[in-house]
Amino acid sequence: MSENLLEVSNLTKYFDEAPVVSDVSFSVKSSETLGIVGESGSGKTTLVRCILRAIDPDSGTILYNSQNGWREMQVLTNVDLIPLRREIQMVFQDPFSSLNPRMTISEILEEPLIIHGVGDKSSRRKLVLEMLAKVQLSKDTLTRFPHAFSGGQRQRIGIARALMLRPKLVVCDESVSALDVSVQAQVINLLEDLQEELGLTYILSLIHISEPTRQEAISYAVFCL
Repeated sequence: MSENLLEVSNLTKYFDEAPVVSDVSFSVKSSETLGIVGESGSGKTTLVRCILRAIDPDSGTILYNSQNGWREMQVLTNVDLIPLRREIQMVFQDPFSSLNPRMTISEILEEPLIIHGVGDKSSRRKLVLEMLAKVQLSKDTLTRFPHAFSGGQRQRIGIARALMLRPKLVVCDESVSALDVSVQAQVINLLEDLQEELGLTYILSLIHISEPTRQEAISYAVFCL
């Protein structure tokens, strides 16, 4: 069996003295997919943001098996977290608001490479083109702005951006819930193909599906299993 990539123990986060995340524990193995399912407002986003250290947990431990060994995420400084940002990335729920409307797709995809000092302009462009092909978007995409694309296409761009640094762990925060059902299936199939090709580990937060629309959750269930 593959080794654990992430181990979360007794994670708790309070807002206004109320526990939003209370004593949560789980582990994720390398190349595995873990689904976190709950109703809207149940704390899924808070949980994954604590894991990413976008917000700080109040208690508990977050152990991540990085390229340089195990790290306790909850005690690291912002400076210490910088190299780990290359290994852990996030795909956001809203594919429109998560993309800068003033930047072209080329600029959006190249930005993580620039921030982390990866390559020169020529090599970065090659990496951008390679990632566009992986998410099934054409070269013509590069010079256009986010508003010119459909929701499904924008989410493919968001996925491409998350993968530019070739992370080990990708957190998807309800990343298909804002899309039409038919498009959801396409994006989930893409995520599954990318996982197989790149050896990715996923944490997916999924909104609870009510009984009348439970059929819409079949693609979620198959992927999470």
